[in-house]
Amino acid sequence: MPNAPSGWIWVAAGLLALVPVHARAAQAKCSLRAFTMPVTMEGLRASVPVKVNGVETDFWIDSGAWFSIMSKAKADELSLRLRNAPGYLRLEGIGGSFSAQVATIKDFAVVGAALHDVDFIVGGSDAGNGLIGRNLLTAFDTEFDLAHGELKLDSAQNCQNTNMAYWANDKPFFTVRLLPDKQGELIKDFQLPVLLNGIEVHAEIDSGAVTLISRRAAERAGIDLKAPGIKPVNGLRGFGRHFQQGWIVPFKSVDIGDEKILNPKLTVIDGGITDAADGPDMLLGIDFLLAHHLYVSRAQHLIYFTYSGGDPFVTDAASARPHDPATTRPPAIPPGTHLVQAVNERPQSQSAGDLAREGAARLALKDTPGAIKDFSRAIDLAPDNASYYKQRAVARMSAGDQLGARNDLNQAIEHAPKDPDLRLFRAEVRHLDKDDSGAWADAAAAKALIPPQSLDIAAVAALYDELGHAGDAVPLFGDVIAAHRDDSRLGSLLNGRCWSRALAGVELDDALADCNRALKLTGKASAVLDSRALVQFRRKDYAAALADYDAVLKEDPKAAWSLYMRGKTLIALGQADKGQADRKAALTLDPDVQKRAKLYALTD
Repeated sequence: MPNAPSGWIWVAAGLLALVPVHARAAQAKCSLRAFTMPVTMEGLRASVPVKVNGVETDFWIDSGAWFSIMSKAKADELSLRLRNAPGYLRLEGIGGSFSAQVATIKDFAVVGAALHDVDFIVGGSDAGNGLIGRNLLTAFDTEFDLAHGELKLDSAQNCQNTNMAYWANDKPFFTVRLLPDKQGELIKDFQLPVLLNGIEVHAEIDSGAVTLISRRAAERAGIDLKAPGIKPVNGLRGFGRHFQQGWIVPFKSVDIGDEKILNPKLTVIDGGITDAADGPDMLLGIDFLLAHHLYVSRAQHLIYFTYSGGDPFVTDAASARPHDPATTRPPAIPPGTHLVQAVNERPQSQSAGDLAREGAARLALKDTPGAIKDFSRAIDLAPDNASYYKQRAVARMSAGDQLGARNDLNQAIEHAPKDPDLRLFRAEVRHLDKDDSGAWADAAAAKALIPPQSLDIAAVAALYDELGHAGDAVPLFGDVIAAHRDDSRLGSLLNGRCWSRALAGVELDDALADCNRALKLTGKASAVLDSRALVQFRRKDYAAALADYDAVLKEDPKAAWSLYMRGKTLIALGQADKGQADRKAALTLDPDVQKRAKLYALTD
């Protein structure tokens, strides 16, 4: 992999001089100056506010990205001009490698620091946003405190022999060494040794992923992937075009330096983290970072860290949850090891921004009551801030308070009427409230505000389908598919257009072509088979429709829509008794399935 262009190092070096800094001292001779980025968690993504040529937006922090990067669709959305990257430049990630282009942002502002002529690599699958990578994050010491909504670039002077876990005071802290490269020099990334069941593997801190282990590393650690209790998972993806399979695997222990975590479940991918022979065996992801406060000292070749709270490893976004390590870890700890303890790191925040960022971190860890409390306090301090109402709406939806979420969204839209995310969010809530005319108005407003090549337009199309407007959804897919032809989401987008065409009963030959191509890209995913089955039903090829519905229901016997439509297919084939039995079973599982079918004239 080629070296990063030198211009970014100069840009990063200028950050500390461009903004006000503060000093901290762990010892009299050690001084620390910091450039602080406020971080808001968007689910399990760490977002920071930026300006791109004067346009306010946000990018995600990705310590696993060798260089700051965005998709071509994102570059088009930001009206950035592209040029070819050097011919030797080819990047690697989960799902394969890809060629790249370069976009230069003339004016790029991070937290008020105005930078100029900033390069971003352009290519690969659309992560959904621009990513700030290691060319910025490793120019200085890096400090992750995501639980409190902060990431710092620290300039340390005379600190070679200083304990850099300054926030811990007299509380327990841990250390782990940074790994050198093959020449023995410290490389500008976040690689470190980790013990899996006592076997050392090379890991990398990656804020753009959840924790992940390669199959090779898992098998070295004694894992039998055919053993009972191993759960298969599908659709693991990264920057490459392809999806990979994997497993959820129980491990006996994970040691990071002198921290020991017992009996965690971790995701193992069927293959390597990258195609590179010297790539990491493991990614320590955003879940680990949320649960810890880390200081990466380049001069000392050490990472200092403390436990902040929450589950350090999640196998999907839904499983993230707060926990008490003293009760979720077995009480018998081998001699010489540590049981992690939560550290009360700092006093209660007072500013609205701090409260909202901490609330977002709590929400990412599924501490919904705590998140609502933080967002409410932020709103009390800044009642005109639309984003705080939106964040509380997300938390209230998570808690099942649909009415409260809708009221928050009404307030948010009053303050930010041209925010497409707010419009789309309220449209979905209105649809759940059976206010379909209001949902349609918000969905149409969102569609007018979203760039046509953005992945968000696919969410608008899906809502159109739900509201009975599949014919209006079909043309929305043209631009977004054209912008994602080399993307791992292409199969999902093709399936979306196939489904909309099938619901509307239009362009059925094209729908069949979309579904067949999507099946090749997704490995015969059940969702695509279900879409193709409806296409075949519309084309009156009932035998083909039945075969696809049978395949879907073999995978999920309680899929109510597929069961209902298989019943209609059987009736069309003259098997009325079996068909009526399927329809009755479907209505038992989901009484609303017939109402959805009626939207598209799929009832008797």
